[in-house]
Amino acid sequence: MQEPCPDTLATHLSALGVDGGAVDLYVALLTDRPAPPVSPGARRALLALGLAAEVPAGEGDGDEGQGGGERGGGGARDPVGGLVPVPPASALELLSRRETLRLEEARLAVARAYERYRRRTPSAVGGSVAEEVTGGDIERVLGEALGGARREVLRFDSPPYFWDTERGAKEEVGQLRRGVRYRVVYTRESLARPGYLTENVQPCVDAGEEARVVSGLPVKLMVVDDRVGFVSMSIADVDVSRSMLVVRPSALLAALRALFEAYWDRALPVHPDSGAAAPGGARPGPAERRILAMLVAGVPDSQIIRELGVSRRTFFRRMELLMAQAGAGSRFQLALQAQRRGWL
Repeated sequence: MQEPCPDTLATHLSALGVDGGAVDLYVALLTDRPAPPVSPGARRALLALGLAAEVPAGEGDGDEGQGGGERGGGGARDPVGGLVPVPPASALELLSRRETLRLEEARLAVARAYERYRRRTPSAVGGSVAEEVTGGDIERVLGEALGGARREVLRFDSPPYFWDTERGAKEEVGQLRRGVRYRVVYTRESLARPGYLTENVQPCVDAGEEARVVSGLPVKLMVVDDRVGFVSMSIADVDVSRSMLVVRPSALLAALRALFEAYWDRALPVHPDSGAAAPGGARPGPAERRILAMLVAGVPDSQIIRELGVSRRTFFRRMELLMAQAGAGSRFQLALQAQRRGWL
């Protein structure tokens, strides 16, 4: 089995909310990285999470607290800080649940912020914090805001769409070429729409858009240059009620940006097709990368097959070749390998 990359392992542990000192200690337990000075706080954190256990009395080399832990002549690693790693399944489940709760708290914070605004603010007029835009005015106001973008656009992308998505993609590509940064979080439903990945997402990613994918999003959201935001408190508000809130610089706009960053941190990246070879071997072709992107987003096999326009036999044959190329024994491992190798 390939030795884990310490930096990659540390990044994943930090994304799960493990504190820095505990991350360094745990990485030292699992890899050849030299052990840091073992602080009591980091030691307690690993024990509390269930990622490590104390060495039984009479075992180990007595280096606790010294940052020791060299490999012996037999290749086995001596205990670091009096600890040894244990199977992490329960700890990883706990950490995942904790991060899910953090995202839910962020969503509720935005909803509460808006409710407080609504209770204390008269009808939206003129220079108020937010105002409602309805019907045909939605596309016009969005177009004006995007046309004035100078620095950065943040967006949650999920159906239903109430504007011309192909025209929107072309306008985004033009702005990317002028130096405007785009960060977009897509949903599973976005990638499952026939032709959307090829005709809308990939051209923007190729032009420099930073794209990530999650299974679902709570609202439609866009923030332009931290000077104006657009949000619907439910996706149905746009599709059925044809209404959105235009939010000006305020605590509410800051909360909306925080909501975006929370989902951005948890989403999986979609990398542009640079044409360069991946570290693990030849880079998969465009059709295979489309399969991987939809696989990571959780799109069902039947929808992937319809999107590609191939037979089930051809699809599963490509899956087998991808798994063999990545050295993966499961679809989960394939998704992780694809992300690590920059295939997405």
